[in-house]
Amino acid sequence: MLDIFKNWISSILAIGILFTIIKIILPNSNLKKYIYSLIGIITIIVIANPIISLVKNSDSNTIKNILLNATSNIGATDINYTDISNYEDVNKNNVKENFKSSVEEDIKNRVSSNIENGIDVNIQITDTYNIEKVNITLYGDTSFDIISFISKEYDVDKSKINIQKGG
Repeated sequence: MLDIFKNWISSILAIGILFTIIKIILPNSNLKKYIYSLIGIITIIVIANPIISLVKNSDSNTIKNILLNATSNIGATDINYTDISNYEDVNKNNVKENFKSSVEEDIKNRVSSNIENGIDVNIQITDTYNIEKVNITLYGDTSFDIISFISKEYDVDKSKINIQKGG
């Protein structure tokens, strides 16, 4: 079987090389389109030759087995898509984590310009993407009213914002 495949590839390469040589050598004339047509027909015959020989030399059971093996391998995958709910849960969690990270970064960027040494922000959100609690650790002194700013900008109740001094 491997020899048949090697011979088939060799024939296709030989036709390609021959076609290229003829294209280079052939002068611009009216015969050019007829020669291209002839080479195209020969190429189709060379490509179809293994299939023709397989049909001609074998019985119908061999062809049937080849077709059954080919179609059985097409549907084989390692991924099981029957448990869609698991993928939906993972997707929801990823979206929720991305939202949480984005809000934490936004708070950090908007407030850190008023802090000497920076801050850490950690928020908790609900399933409906509402901010449930904001924990901030300050690493410097500030006269900036962070609680009022976050309450106003992110529509969070002041009692849900916790600020700690860091070391």
